[in-house]
Formats: sequence, structure tokens, C-alpha cells
Amino acid sequence: MIAANQRKRVAPYAPKGTVSEFFDHIRYVRTPDKVDSSLLQDYGMSEGQAFPLLSTLKFLGVIESDGTSTPAFKALQTGGDEFQAALNEIIRRAYSDLFNRLDVSRDSRDKIKNFFSRNYSPPTAERATALFLDLCGEAGIATAAGDQPRQAPSTPAKAKGMRSLRLPPPLSPPDSGRVVLDVRLTEDDLSVMEAADIEAVFAAAGKIQMARTKAHAQRDEERTATKEDDGK
Repeated sequence: MIAANQRKRVAPYAPKGTVSEFFDHIRYVRTPDKVDSSLLQDYGMSEGQAFPLLSTLKFLGVIESDGTSTPAFKALQTGGDEFQAALNEIIRRAYSDLFNRLDVSRDSRDKIKNFFSRNYSPPTAERATALFLDLCGEAGIATAAGDQPRQAPSTPAKAKGMRSLRLPPPLSPPDSGRVVLDVRLTEDDLSVMEAADIEAVFAAAGKIQMARTKAHAQRDEERTATKEDDGK
């Protein structure tokens, strides 16, 4: 078991396509001082893709906890054999606890998944396994599990994604039939949500805000019209 002071709470689980797209993109940009959600969106990624990717980059040591880019970032801005060698070193360092306990050239996918489940976060173990094997493939690290089929998540559908939303009671008694809900998402909630679900949450929040702004504008127009009528 990993010592408590060495344990990373959630292993990275970003989709391979998102990570590969990031690797491809940074070859054509200058090394940024800091990487955050805004920068990743400038790179063409959605807000929903940004959160798991940032967590992955921090885990790999490509950026610091505050988003500051590390020498590893610049090493990944290369191509060909040099890129593969840099990624190989980064993966072996970031996943050193796994490599110290398992022989990925021989061990099955189930053993790797069980490692992530025991030592990190069970809800994301399958996706963490998928990303690890994909990264190994890109870095030229031979794995016996690389060609084995991925398993469907064992978590019941109703326990995934939007289940993580916490909906406490209204902050105040209903006013004229209106119910106010305080919806809060923590990092723990986001860590067990699919990227598509996270994106959907932010998209819905944006639509709510737009609808609220429109409703306020309409009420202001009605009040202005009422005052003008009263003044006639």
C-alpha cells in the first residue's frame, strides 16, 4: 500500500484523445509561464475537457500545482524519438509507485486496474487504467495489457456523473412559488464525473445565466413601460 504522504488522491483519467491533442498542440506554441483552464480553451479545448487534463498534467509533473509549467513541459514540445523518450521518463517518474509494484510487461489489465482502485480512487480506476496504458503505448513502454479490451465501468449508471451533484434544501422559504437551490460541485464531485457530464453542467449553468439575464431585462422593460403609462 502506498504511504499516506506519498499517495495521490485521484489518479489521472483524462481521455487519450484530449491528452494527445494537447501534446500535438504544444509543439507549435511558446512555453507558457502558467497553464490554466483559460489557456487550454485558447488551445481549442472545452471547459469540460480542461479539468481532467489539468489534473493529468499536474500528476505527470508537466505543471506545478499552481499551473506553472515545469521543464517536463518543454521536453514534451519535441517530436519523434526525443518526445517519446521524454514521455517515457515522465511516465516512469509519475507512476513510480505502480512500476515498483507491478511488471506491466507481464501483468494483466485487471491487476493494473486493481492497483488504481486500491491506492487511488475506485470510481475512476478503469479510466485511470485506460489512460496509463495509452500513455505507455505512446511512450513506447511495452505492456501486456495494452491489447486487452477495456471493461465497462462496474459502477451502476445511476451512481455515475450527475449523481455527484449536491442539492441542499432551499436557502430560504419559497417566495411566490419560486424555489431557490444552492448547487455546489466540489473537486471530489468532478473527479468521478465523465468529461461530457462536466461539460454539460457548465453548459447548463451558462443557459440558466442567459435565461436569468433575459428575464431580468424583460422585467426591467415592463417596469419602465408601467412607469411611463402611469406618468401619462
